[in-house]
Amino acid sequence: MEQRIGERYVLTEPIHPLADGVMYAGKDLSLHRDVFLLMVEKSGDASSSDYLRVLGQAAQFSDERFFHILNAGLAENHVYTVLTAQKGTPLPAQLGRHRMRGIEIVSAVFDLGKGMQEAMEEGISGFSVTAENMWLTEDNRLKVMNYWSPGKLISRGSLGLCTLLYQISTHSKQGPATFDQYQENVVPALTGLTSGQKEALLALSRRVFREEVSLSSFIFSLREIIALEKSPEAPPKAFIPPAAPAEPVRETAPPRIQYRHEEEPAPERVRRTEKPPRAKEPEAEEADTRERMPLRRTIWTLGAAAVVLLGIAVFMYMLLPGGPNKGPGSGGTAGNTATATPSPTPTVNTATPSPTPSPTPPTDAVPGQIPNLIGMTQEAAEQAVKAAGMRYSYFIEPNPAESGTVFRQDPPPNQPANKGDRVTFYISKGQ
Repeated sequence: MEQRIGERYVLTEPIHPLADGVMYAGKDLSLHRDVFLLMVEKSGDASSSDYLRVLGQAAQFSDERFFHILNAGLAENHVYTVLTAQKGTPLPAQLGRHRMRGIEIVSAVFDLGKGMQEAMEEGISGFSVTAENMWLTEDNRLKVMNYWSPGKLISRGSLGLCTLLYQISTHSKQGPATFDQYQENVVPALTGLTSGQKEALLALSRRVFREEVSLSSFIFSLREIIALEKSPEAPPKAFIPPAAPAEPVRETAPPRIQYRHEEEPAPERVRRTEKPPRAKEPEAEEADTRERMPLRRTIWTLGAAAVVLLGIAVFMYMLLPGGPNKGPGSGGTAGNTATATPSPTPTVNTATPSPTPSPTPPTDAVPGQIPNLIGMTQEAAEQAVKAAGMRYSYFIEPNPAESGTVFRQDPPPNQPANKGDRVTFYISKGQ
């Protein structure tokens, strides 16, 4: 029997139970469209008002990786939330039947994580991202059903995503109790990944279970794992997960070469460089030799004549009355009494050039807190992250902001952070 909410909504059948209520398929009679409705039992007028207020804030957020809130209200003993109808099924119903494998699972979790970062920028966080709160679309994309109710600590953030990856790959509704169980079951289940990708994923997951990885660091590391070479001819690249708090300076940033565009040499230049010199024929070499022989004789003759003339000039100079071997007023028997005037000693500049002052890190960086990099140049942003004891990565993208300045960062500034966490910032290259 159909259940009605006023004169507008009709509930047809239950779809999936959630932590705080049951989701139904239904219809919007006034707009003639299919909808989903989440029915939550009221526990009091005050709590219902708080719940509706939270729903109103969440309704302002719109992202394709989240169910969109259309309406909400009170109906007898329930608070109802009207959501956009979706194609697909709840993920728990597909855990034993889906055909996602390897890199497809990692890519789906990575895409969901990017949506979580977008939600965090809108002040929405703390919701569950494990299987019981996920929807799987027909093209194997993940969507969050309820993102306004807080989830358990182990089911949200980077640990929740790690658990979700385990549930999808092992077809299990339960998450791993320990990392040993995670490692034992997830490695053989992730078919299609290279050994380098599996090792990198295990290294990252181990740090997640130790609560050493923030959401932004986890998403950035998944991006690197997906980008690892999958060609069987080439050996897998060594993957280094985000550094632990020790030695933050030595592992401050990933090699910048990954963001630099290397131009290929021009084909014409390659051809000119690789073209071997043409060998001369024997007749041409012999002709060149005969042409060079008269020139050599002329050079030697001129050189010998110059030496002879120089010797004659020196001899005549020695015989002059005022020559260097004649004393003043004498017949040449007196010794030379002239004293040589010492040559002036060249002045040597002994001043040591002052070293170019190196840029000092900003003084407003606070260890344990994410610095505000917006508006900084690349160099200033790098120094600020180092001063805060954190690691960084950056991207250069078109943006209306002033060229060469930071226009966006992730995580947002002034949030608490552990030493060694990663900050990603984006630098404008203009429009």
